[in-house]
Amino acid sequence: MKAEPADSQASIKIYAGRFRLSPKLKGKIQMLAERIIKGERKSLNASLIFIGDARMQELNRRFQGKNKITDVLSFPLGANGKKADGEIYLSIPQARRQAPLFSNQIDGEILRLTAHGFLHLLGYDHHTLQERTEMFAREERYLKGLEATSSWGKKC
Repeated sequence: MKAEPADSQASIKIYAGRFRLSPKLKGKIQMLAERIIKGERKSLNASLIFIGDARMQELNRRFQGKNKITDVLSFPLGANGKKADGEIYLSIPQARRQAPLFSNQIDGEILRLTAHGFLHLLGYDHHTLQERTEMFAREERYLKGLEATSSWGKKC
């Protein structure tokens, strides 16, 4: 087994605004970040920002050219081979609406979207079937045991 690079670390800042997150969920978010940086052998410095629908629609329109609400947007602010910095915006109302579609409770859906956002910051995408397969398999691996369902709809 290869040694993990010494600079692999996760620095996650959570901005919940008007949304309340339990200490348990915050702990799971940190655990998820640590799993991902260990698995990807990279360092991750990210702000996880919880917002409402109006702000999410505005960001999606401004940066993606889509005038609709989405669940999560990731904005890489800098990256190199070993480090990724960025911001992840997550719509709590959208997460609540779509949680049942993925057989998740709200906390599980927040974890799924957080993993999804982290992986986007690290350069993964899901435009093609091959990209989707790789990204969603990584989601499943990192979500294992955290009471969440992956984007494939598999209980982890």
